[in-house]
Amino acid sequence: MAKKDSLKENYRQLLDWYQYRAEENAGSLKKLEKLLSKLDRNVQASDDYEKDIDDLESLKIIYEVAIRNFESQVDKYRILLENN
Repeated sequence: MAKKDSLKENYRQLLDWYQYRAEENAGSLKKLEKLLSKLDRNVQASDDYEKDIDDLESLKIIYEVAIRNFESQVDKYRILLENN
């Protein structure tokens, strides 16, 4: 019985971690989307600035994918906890 309880506690900890990461990334994504919506894309700027904007757009996609992955992990550990 102790091993099962230990495994269940491990599942709970992993569930908490993935929930935390999903929430943190969602918060960062909201801030990033707000920033991107405020930036005027029609200004003449240096190549460095344009690269930074491109990097932020890429980061937005990375956050979106990461959030989906973390949410998938949350679902997985919820199911494991329910079935154990």
